[in-house]
Amino acid sequence: MSHVLVIFQADTEHTEQLALAVGVGAVEAEAGIRLRRLRKPGAAEIGHKGYGTLREADLLWADTVVVGLEDERSETEEVDGLLAALADLHPAQMVGKTAWTFGIAPSKTEAQRVVDEALLAAGLKPFPAEATEVVDATERMKDIGRQLGRQPV
Repeated sequence: MSHVLVIFQADTEHTEQLALAVGVGAVEAEAGIRLRRLRKPGAAEIGHKGYGTLREADLLWADTVVVGLEDERSETEEVDGLLAALADLHPAQMVGKTAWTFGIAPSKTEAQRVVDEALLAAGLKPFPAEATEVVDATERMKDIGRQLGRQPV
């Protein structure tokens, strides 16, 4: 069984829904999933509660790491926390693992570029961009989740 970790930064339900769609797609592909929300201390809960706090153990557990970013800026408390967690990993621990980022903008944002670089530095390889081209946003995310969930372990 493949393990997919979906990490998302969200102050709106739209980004949360896209992250959940990735998770649903991965479950449909019979993968195990973990959902973690990046948020500022004291930020209001959105949609569902109890996503948990991102831990190193989550990153080590995952075969694939998906990161959804709502803010286009890379210098936010939420992104800083993710970057710190990735910097603490040794690339040898992440060999064979893949990663993919998504955002609310149609093209890669500054935040996505910074997180992509940190994922690469941590030893994860990028999920092929051509595999993520689907028109409807929710269906796109579910399809990507299914593809990620089918990745060989």
